[in-house]
Amino acid sequence: MSTALIVGGDQIQGIRQVLEVHGIKHINHWSGRKVRDGNKVIPYDTELIVLVTDWISHKLMHKIKKAASRRSVRIVYTPNESTVLRERMHIGAI
Repeated sequence: MSTALIVGGDQIQGIRQVLEVHGIKHINHWSGRKVRDGNKVIPYDTELIVLVTDWISHKLMHKIKKAASRRSVRIVYTPNESTVLRERMHIGAI
C-alpha cells in the first residue's frame, strides 16, 4: 500500500509517522473543516482512508464512507492519537 488520505485533524504528524511505518509513501490530507472539503473527490490512487473522528462532521464522514465503499477503499476510524491508530492498523493488518 502506498497512498493514503487523512481526513480531519490539524496536527497529524504522529498519524503520518504511523502510516509511513506501514509503507505508505504518499499521504494526502484534508482538514475536514473547510466547506470545500465536502466537495472534494477521493484521489484515484487512494488505498487507505484515515478518518480522524474527533475533527470532522458526521455529514462529511458519511459522504467519505459511501465513496470509499463504492471503490472498496479501506477506512480506519481513529481519534487524533497515533497510539490508537497504531493499534487499529495492526488489527486490520495492512
